[in-house]
Amino acid sequence: MSLAVQIRSTNWRNLFFFYGTVLAGTYLARKLPNLLNLLLAQFTDIPFSFNYNHGIAVLLLSLLFYRFSRTRRTVSLLGTDKRRSLLFPLVLLVCYTAYGIDNSYGINRHVWAPLLCCLALGYNIMEEFAWRGYLADSLGPLPYWLKSIVSGLLWGCWHLLVFNNFDPYGGFPIFLLFCVVFSFILNFAVQRTRSLWVAACVHAFILQTNIAALVCLALFGVLLLTWNMGSKSAPGIVKQDR
Repeated sequence: MSLAVQIRSTNWRNLFFFYGTVLAGTYLARKLPNLLNLLLAQFTDIPFSFNYNHGIAVLLLSLLFYRFSRTRRTVSLLGTDKRRSLLFPLVLLVCYTAYGIDNSYGINRHVWAPLLCCLALGYNIMEEFAWRGYLADSLGPLPYWLKSIVSGLLWGCWHLLVFNNFDPYGGFPIFLLFCVVFSFILNFAVQRTRSLWVAACVHAFILQTNIAALVCLALFGVLLLTWNMGSKSAPGIVKQDR
């Protein structure tokens, strides 16, 4: 199938309807009080920077679109190899717990690190259901490289509703370029494993830029490149997580 035919066969109307709905849902969700902080305030006075509001919104919208649209779902939570997909959070937690993450709350750095990792994973899995899940499946006919560029651009622009300042990233153009490049990595992970859980773990390894992140990246690379070795599941065939 030629690229022109692939582009024409993509349901762009459905894709941009989904994207517009996600933008609206994110905008409205960000207007609400931070639900995660309200919950955590019942147990601790430590202010966490995570906001799950828009994550919950994009997750629910993705599940609704999967349910009521004709887009074929090619991914699942744990993908084609459940046991191997569980190695990804193990790598993330072990690497960051061993290295530790500093904080200003007097909490041991080796205790603080897994707490942040778990909060990041919880958020990332919601986000990945939208961008590497429904959106990527909506771009199904397109080749990997074009799917990564389109999804990366849409994903990056969505962050305009999430972040108030892109200066820590060198400005929005640099951030947008990073989203496109990172989209290639995340789409490769999902294409290889059919697992959104794996994508969430890969998404989380950049929690900080340190030796722990580099070790995670190297080990994730090994796991991805050896994914199908010894597996009875054919690539692209999703075992249901039920």
